[in-house]
Amino acid sequence: MDEEWYLDNRRLRSFIDTVDEAADEHEEIPALIESLHDPFRELLTDDEWLTEPYDGLVPEGYDDRGEMGGDIAQWLLYRRPEKLTIFSLVLPPGVSTPVHDHLAWGLVGIYSGTQTEEFYRRADDEGAHIGHAELEHIGTEEMERGDFYELVPPNNDIHQVQTSSDVPSVSIHLLGGDVGCIQRHQFDPEADFVEMFQSHYTNVRCERALSPPEEHGPPH
Repeated sequence: MDEEWYLDNRRLRSFIDTVDEAADEHEEIPALIESLHDPFRELLTDDEWLTEPYDGLVPEGYDDRGEMGGDIAQWLLYRRPEKLTIFSLVLPPGVSTPVHDHLAWGLVGIYSGTQTEEFYRRADDEGAHIGHAELEHIGTEEMERGDFYELVPPNNDIHQVQTSSDVPSVSIHLLGGDVGCIQRHQFDPEADFVEMFQSHYTNVRCERALSPPEEHGPPH
């Protein structure tokens, strides 16, 4: 099994083992995700495992900042290429991500700071990768440490995140795909427009742009 550890410690290894055990027990993604709720919440509220620089903004003079914009840091912590990633996303106060999708199942939760989450779904036939696209706004949630939500494409997969605290917000993403390296969608809801983008990781460059996945399977 190919694995890449960019943050390597006992706590993170234990969590990845838990993900694999859950994947062995549950063939269906919704059941797999539900079984990970408690372990993921415990990871979000553990102060000891997420170390510098992965819990902060991009250091001054750092060569790469990724492609999310707004001085957003997207730190890759672990990767099983094209199958599983865990990364931290750090946003300065008041900064928003683009409206975007993930094209992967997963869990996203708050490690520190607070965030406002705007959730959307496509209201068109979802066929266009670039051009016209209609979104429906389905809700707003205020998130604080320990809160999390599920991503299950094609539903519950499109959102925009903004830091609502006066300190940077840090969210942890467990995703069933190499999300920083795949071509996925960025939306402009006011203009009813969609285009492809690739977010990259702040600390790891993608060797190639992966096509949007056709299936969203377990992490093995």
